[in-house]
Amino acid sequence: MIRKIFLTVAATLVAVTGLFAQELPDDPEVRKGVLDNGMTYYIRHNDKPANQAEFWIFDNVGALQEEDSQQGLAHFLEHMAFNGTENFPGKNMINYLESIGVKFGANLNAFTAQEMTCYNMSNVPVTREGVIDSALLILHDWAYYITLDGDEIDNERGVIVEELRTCQNASWRTNEKLRPYLYGDTRYTTRNIIGSEEGLRSFDHKELRDFYHRWYRTDMQALFIVGDFDVDMMEQKVIALMSDIPAVENPEPKQTIVIAPNDEPIVGIITDPELTGTNVTLYIKREPIPTEYNKTPDVAMLDMLDRFMMTIADERFSDIAQKPDAPFISGGMYSGYMVNAMDVTLVQANARDGEALRAFDAMYTEVEKMIRFGFTQSEFDRAKTEIERQIQQEYDRRDDRRSDEFMWPFIYNYMLNAPMMSAEDEYEFNNYLLQVINLDLLNQFVQQMRLTPTNQVIIVMAPEKADAVVPTAEQIEETIGKVRAAELEANIEDFVIEPLIPAKTKLKGSKVKTTETDRFGATIWTLKNGAKIVVLPTDFKADEVTMQVISKGGKSVLADDEILSATVLPDYTAMAGLGKFNASDLRKQLTGKMASVSPFIGNYSNGFYASASPKDLETMLQLLYLSFTSPRFDESDFNVLMDKLQSAYQNMASNPMFQLQDTLTSTLYNHSPRREMLTYDNLSQIDFAKMQQIYDKLYRNADDFTYTIVGNVDLETLKPLVEKYIGSLPSTKQGYSWEDDGVRYPQGKVTNHFSTTMEMPKTSVLTIFTGEMPYTLENILAMDFLSQILDIRYTATLREEKGGTYGVQTSGDASFAPVQTYMLFTIFDTDPAMADELKQDIVNEIQKLSEEGVKEEDLSKIKEYFTKQYPDQIKQNGYWLGTLVNYHLYGYDLDTNYMETVNGFTSDYFKQLAAKILADGNVIEILMTPETAAE
Repeated sequence: MIRKIFLTVAATLVAVTGLFAQELPDDPEVRKGVLDNGMTYYIRHNDKPANQAEFWIFDNVGALQEEDSQQGLAHFLEHMAFNGTENFPGKNMINYLESIGVKFGANLNAFTAQEMTCYNMSNVPVTREGVIDSALLILHDWAYYITLDGDEIDNERGVIVEELRTCQNASWRTNEKLRPYLYGDTRYTTRNIIGSEEGLRSFDHKELRDFYHRWYRTDMQALFIVGDFDVDMMEQKVIALMSDIPAVENPEPKQTIVIAPNDEPIVGIITDPELTGTNVTLYIKREPIPTEYNKTPDVAMLDMLDRFMMTIADERFSDIAQKPDAPFISGGMYSGYMVNAMDVTLVQANARDGEALRAFDAMYTEVEKMIRFGFTQSEFDRAKTEIERQIQQEYDRRDDRRSDEFMWPFIYNYMLNAPMMSAEDEYEFNNYLLQVINLDLLNQFVQQMRLTPTNQVIIVMAPEKADAVVPTAEQIEETIGKVRAAELEANIEDFVIEPLIPAKTKLKGSKVKTTETDRFGATIWTLKNGAKIVVLPTDFKADEVTMQVISKGGKSVLADDEILSATVLPDYTAMAGLGKFNASDLRKQLTGKMASVSPFIGNYSNGFYASASPKDLETMLQLLYLSFTSPRFDESDFNVLMDKLQSAYQNMASNPMFQLQDTLTSTLYNHSPRREMLTYDNLSQIDFAKMQQIYDKLYRNADDFTYTIVGNVDLETLKPLVEKYIGSLPSTKQGYSWEDDGVRYPQGKVTNHFSTTMEMPKTSVLTIFTGEMPYTLENILAMDFLSQILDIRYTATLREEKGGTYGVQTSGDASFAPVQTYMLFTIFDTDPAMADELKQDIVNEIQKLSEEGVKEEDLSKIKEYFTKQYPDQIKQNGYWLGTLVNYHLYGYDLDTNYMETVNGFTSDYFKQLAAKILADGNVIEILMTPETAAE
């Protein structure tokens, strides 16, 4: 049926476009070819980042191809790709790649889904031909020559069982329950990607080998190689190396899966004890357009119409959610690809506890209004302006795309025959579509093709608890009938575009009094009103300007009873709007603008984060001016916020990971009320009047802030805008500096073991080491370096040798307020039976490090990683924004001699650092165990 509808609409559209018979052109910069053995390759030059490249192999198969006895093996095979191939036996692949700075997990990874599998090497340095050859050889081996050694398979079983243990949370379980309603009696329902513990522990080695050689073959494989290299050279190497991979004779086709349509709505009510929120979702299924049409202009037009529909629907749902006593907390719409066998229009609303039926009623009513009345001209015009601006932004940043950004367009081109146009062609064509599409066409499209009364599936997800009020399927069906029979009225809108700053406002401004240049090449302007502006023009991204406005102070200058109110104050301002505009009106005023300003309040600083397109610099500065001078404080907005928070936190304590975070925070900060986490029980302490007082206290003196701007700015263009808007900000000469609030990490050995109810039994182990350390570039880098050393060690012992965890997350950092300290943090999940052994290994590896130092090969690996990352790092606006703030506000130079410091690290250095950490003796150990294991 969908094909008939599509062709009918396409026939209508061809009268408008006259292009239906054509195909959209591929990007001429992409070298695409097919080898004699059936393998496809995509090769493109791109120099962001310079001297690096992406090497991916994509297999157009996944968990759907598994037989019942093979469930989980596509994902298991992903793991085995890193455990031995013909030319890289054992762990040689990982060791080699890390020796050139390609870090396992960060740059060397893979993913498996129901319909696809992909292995990738990212940010590979390609200045040496030998590295290119080795990367291609790895792709070659992944394609056909993964060893699948029996001992390696058995060693990996425990790792994947622990991955299963980690991922089986409320989201996982509800998704398991969802699939039968959406996909019926198909493999989409029965293939969960990772399999079961019983199957993972018991499958025969032959099953994995058979699965690999049956499905992972050249006619279903594509290579994606993008980076800073010569395309001709790379293509020649690909053809020479990959052509020897044998093609499978008489290749078996993949099974075609058809998802059955449904005339009457299918309703599913899904609950879980650890689910923290209530959600109602309407899915309207549709058969995908045949892939042979996907590169036609008319399918592109359908996609653009989807984009219009989603933009307007999201605005409607956002407006509703902002109102007092709104029927739902938030909502939105998505329309497009879901799985190969099904596209979908999805409408969802997040509801308060016990109000799923009310939320569904309101959501379905809004959908019914769209069906009956369509959208208004003003909604269409705003959507067109917004999409037009997005298209322009995409085009403006065409030369700033990083190599990995090309990968998903390649995947969809290979898998679905999706368009893969050049930036220039896409820009021209999209602007053409914007001229062709009108309101009548959009409303016809929505009513006839997207919001249909058949193929509907309604899913309610809610916390499972004794007093829960959850609707029945019958109540949902009754609501559908009621809404369809109701007399409804079309939306009416009287919104008017106005200046952000009222025209009558007099901006006195302040001229630049002094101009300096710092050691990084940044320009420093001091205005007559005392404001200090630091500006670093860059050409890293054509369409990006970032800004941080920051003052010392933050929560440290507030009283204990103001802390929680300050914590939610930034959330309040985000939904309160500015000046005369509430949040909904402000969003509409900014239609077509790429500019934002949002406040933050940290423990020892506060200010604003801001960003803009160069075209919208003035808008950003206007928003900043209003944020200082005209914040909105309306109790009705505050009540809406509190309603949302109460709903969000009402069931949060049922989630074990929230309990773990709460325990970590209270233990790490000695139960200080100044570091209290937000919980349902303490929401009552948030005070609207205090929020106003806090904002006035922290933001009343504009000359107490340092204004740092980094990005594509022209100094001569920026200067008068800075003088006008920042120069007009009030200056009271009564600034703050951060205060020592007395918060300290605990001393000595601290243990906090607790048990809780959990659906998937696991033990989470956190070990935190702290102590005093000067805040210097060397020490910051040393703690980062140390965490990477321990990553290597913990992967070898806890994961690979013992199979006791999916992985240990390790991080090391240093801080300067309120005192100069370091922190080394580790966390992992495991089988409760292995927790005691593995938690001791965390300490044991640091002890070994203090006695033996670092292996030279590990030291070299990490130095190579830093060497590769740093040249790319200094081409990021965010890096320089942080560097300049640290230098000008706090006096710390965290860039000069960066690589000299890294290269100066020795084995003895970390031997001594590990010894210091152990000697300090400040260790926090937190264990969260399931109640059944604690009994």
